[in-house]
Amino acid sequence: MEIIKHICDDFIDIPKNHFVFDIETTGLSPKFSKVILIGIVYNENNKTIIKQFFALNENEEKELLLAFINNINSFEKHITFNGFTFDIPFLNSRLKKHNIDFHLNKDDDIDILRIVKPYKEKLCLLDCKLKTIEKYLGIDRNDTISGKESVELYKEFEASQNETIKSKILLHNYEDIYYLSKMLKIQDIIIKNLNPLILDINNQILKLVPTNYKITKTNLIMKYKIFSGNIYNIKIYKDNYSIFSEKNNLNIDIDINKGIDSNNNEILFYKLSTIIPLKFNADILEDNINSLCNFLVKKELTLI
Repeated sequence: MEIIKHICDDFIDIPKNHFVFDIETTGLSPKFSKVILIGIVYNENNKTIIKQFFALNENEEKELLLAFINNINSFEKHITFNGFTFDIPFLNSRLKKHNIDFHLNKDDDIDILRIVKPYKEKLCLLDCKLKTIEKYLGIDRNDTISGKESVELYKEFEASQNETIKSKILLHNYEDIYYLSKMLKIQDIIIKNLNPLILDINNQILKLVPTNYKITKTNLIMKYKIFSGNIYNIKIYKDNYSIFSEKNNLNIDIDINKGIDSNNNEILFYKLSTIIPLKFNADILEDNINSLCNFLVKKELTLI
């Protein structure tokens, strides 16, 4: 097993006590496949460090995993791309397989895919693949292989120990984590493009960006993502709406009314000081929905 260390020429703005990581495996199933490469990025002494833990053969998986956790156990949070669904459960399964007493917590993960996915249409992305988002951010790779090709190359390397093949595998992982560490700025782009609700709560700036809403004949539910600041255990219950927090989200659930006007048009509305129409027949009045939710959230949270 080898540990390859690089010091980046540029300094990447990675949050304090955070590290970026990505894994390469011999397949998609943690039951039948193994981890053969893990790359991490972190800052130390005003320098950005990349380390790659590379197994020269599949039998070195346990040694690789132990080296990895020995290097990251002092960090508080991690940054991944689809780590919530793939990397973290895969690693935890392999750690358990080797009876290694360590567990990566999903709650400590910042998953770039989960940040971008709710805003795919608003960012005009065709899909949420890593390379699609990289292209959106103006990132141009030297690496040309896919994750699937990396699996095939490792089989060749294990049989031949060919250094050229090894370099291709390492470059693929290196560029995955190097550019992933720069992708946190996608949050700033989302905030800039989506007109967030910005509140000053107890001398803390809170930035809330709506992710989605659902409107029925009796309820309007809006979900916000908390992009900046922290609010915990928010539970506000009023006669016709409630506001509550869950992890990195804030939800507002509003009771709405249904009416029919003189021309037999169906209107869903909320009565504040005036009637605020939210849906007119089949037409959803999105600006009114956003304005109403923002008004009620701002009204209640500024009273905390």
